[in-house]
Amino acid sequence: MSSTGTDQNEITQLLAISDVLFAYVGLTIMLLGTFGNTIDVISFARLESLKTLASALFLLASAIASQCVLSFGLLTRVIGGFSGIDPLYTSVVLCKIRWMVRTASGAVSLTCICFAAIDRYLFSCHEIHRYHLITMKRARWAILISIFFWLSVFSSYAIFYTSPTPLSCTIANPVFAYFASYFNLFHYSILPLSVISTFSILTWHNLGQQPATYLRGGIRLHDQVTRMLIEQSIGILITSFPNMIWQIYTVSTNSAIKSALQLAKENLINTICVLTGFSTHAITFYIYLLASSTFRKNVQEMFLSRRITPSRNVDLVQITITKPDQRETVRIP
Repeated sequence: MSSTGTDQNEITQLLAISDVLFAYVGLTIMLLGTFGNTIDVISFARLESLKTLASALFLLASAIASQCVLSFGLLTRVIGGFSGIDPLYTSVVLCKIRWMVRTASGAVSLTCICFAAIDRYLFSCHEIHRYHLITMKRARWAILISIFFWLSVFSSYAIFYTSPTPLSCTIANPVFAYFASYFNLFHYSILPLSVISTFSILTWHNLGQQPATYLRGGIRLHDQVTRMLIEQSIGILITSFPNMIWQIYTVSTNSAIKSALQLAKENLINTICVLTGFSTHAITFYIYLLASSTFRKNVQEMFLSRRITPSRNVDLVQITITKPDQRETVRIP
């Protein structure tokens, strides 16, 4: 058998593996993510005590945006994996909507996580005046502004994504395609990962300098939400890092001439990285279950059809020990 025939067989096998991964792994991520995001939305919407926390509002918005990512971004790839034809390739309108909504939703989701990380950092600071820098009203405005901003930015995708050839959905303009590759690397990987990791480390540092933070007479709600967010940030870093490395490789080799076999190999690697990236928007519920006993209890009560009892308004008191025989007590409004 000639080397050309061997290469063609290998290319066919690599493409088939990619389809199988999108079909079965993608479907698993889709089902688990949809279930988890739905429970997240219901939990954050029903639990009265979480409605008083700006970071909880950010997490609620992030869960909704994450589900949009799965619905508009992953679902068509799963269908394509089973049928062999991605629905995007059969409709120019669907192609444009998918890339605009999916990309904007991913940006909104990560932006809200960044906002939540900043809010938890401000709450962990010693300076009392920082606690009220992000109010519920400001949080709502921040979410709305981020939605309109990213939809405006990625409306360009609805313009430039098209079907230049049958059964295709891509950017036909080479200049915009070059710009989009760099911009996607910046807005979806470098920027959010830098913000999330930086403020998570700062929050962890601040908490290490505070011997005790209590909710007098109630659940340690702020501590629970902070723990949930820090562990979610770690999950985002783990699942997003491979995709970031792959985007860097893709951008740096854009102009290189590659064989069909090399392209097939890269397509398989891209499939793995893309699925790992989609898992970022599917694992938050399960991270919350592991991170927070309060969240687990509320989910259990919800499934048992019991009414979720709101936490009563309690006084938050921070006790900072300055010397072995002295302590300073500060009431946090």
